[in-house]
Amino acid sequence: MRFEDWHTHNSLCRHAKGSIEDYVKKAVELKLSVIGASDHFPYGFLSSEISSLDDIPYKRYAMTLDEVDGYILELEHLKEKYKGKIQIKSAFEIDFFKNQEHVLNRYLKNYINKLDYILGSVHVLFGKAGIFAFDDGRFLNKYKVYDNNDEIYLEFYNTLQDMIKSKKFDFDIVSHFDLPKKFDKRAETYDLIMEKVVETLELAKKRDLTIEINSSGLRKKIREQYPSVEIIEKMYELDIPVLLGSDAHQINEIAYEFKYIIGLLKNIGYNQLAHYNKRNRTFIEID
Repeated sequence: MRFEDWHTHNSLCRHAKGSIEDYVKKAVELKLSVIGASDHFPYGFLSSEISSLDDIPYKRYAMTLDEVDGYILELEHLKEKYKGKIQIKSAFEIDFFKNQEHVLNRYLKNYINKLDYILGSVHVLFGKAGIFAFDDGRFLNKYKVYDNNDEIYLEFYNTLQDMIKSKKFDFDIVSHFDLPKKFDKRAETYDLIMEKVVETLELAKKRDLTIEINSSGLRKKIREQYPSVEIIEKMYELDIPVLLGSDAHQINEIAYEFKYIIGLLKNIGYNQLAHYNKRNRTFIEID
């Protein structure tokens, strides 16, 4: 089958390499049918609202507010330039910050009708360790603040649940559903965390969200896609739609290990993948 990659970044976010067009050209070379540009929405809208944000290098995590217009215009230009060769989808990956939805929406409203989908993510926790960018290797020392890894997972899933339950946080797809494992920091009490996982999945099902199968974990210390096979099996039982994302931060990561992921999904029972256009979800068959 011709793959669709719904999660890619580019140099605008300051921690990826290559222009948007570089990713498009590589996707055409790989014969993908869809490339989704889903770079990080700016954290800048939060800077005056959350004073502790300066404790993390958020300016290295995303584009700036004054770059958003150019990002959208570039995507519109590339869609026209590569028409007939590949479908280019416009998106943002947006981090959830509790009680900040009203500030986000003040900025997002100008672009919402130009987007094909939105990835909803949690990268930052506000808990026992203070503000904690838990997937940034520069903050590994903060893991020592916790009595065990379970505490981090519980903070993460509680935040993910807040995101899913928030009626003001507008998004379509849940990203990297078990991200705290990135540095091989596995949950220690399986039953406790799986109970929280199932709670979170049931909320996602109720809201009719899609969950991405993110292959970037296969490139990380954990050497496992997000989420784990056990979680994907629960998703299948709940009939939660899925799609594929490489979370590419350089062009050679586009569609990373997608053949492996497709085999895994088929083995579990999935025979369709979600597809988005102008925030509307349809499905494609898995060959």
